[in-house]
Amino acid sequence: MKHIVITGTRKGIGRSLAEHYLAEGWGVIGCSRGESSIEHDQYRHYALDVCDESAVIEMARDVKRQNGAVDALLNNAGIASMNHCLLTPGSTVNAILQTNVVGTFLFCREFAKLMRKSAQPRIVNFTTVA
Repeated sequence: MKHIVITGTRKGIGRSLAEHYLAEGWGVIGCSRGESSIEHDQYRHYALDVCDESAVIEMARDVKRQNGAVDALLNNAGIASMNHCLLTPGSTVNAILQTNVVGTFLFCREFAKLMRKSAQPRIVNFTTVA
């Protein structure tokens, strides 16, 4: 069975992607800041913030212990601000960059290590700046 890690699976596109891959027979390892309501034998969820480096490292270690390897990573978690850029506080910009850039980097760094044994490893990154 192939395994995919998907960030931001609690709702929206991430949840739909998790459900899609489960229907296709993949094992899905998801995460989001809150608990997930996805109930499936092949779904495992981690409640964490993608920009918390120690939490991402611990998740990757746990996935390695349980799965040994993963075949794909889909970085979906992201946040956006609907403020005009001239009115956006620096703290909001920092939060956006932490989640959308740093979080993506952390997952790429940690989970690429677990893809070395996969025949066709894939990483897909997307986010929003709406």
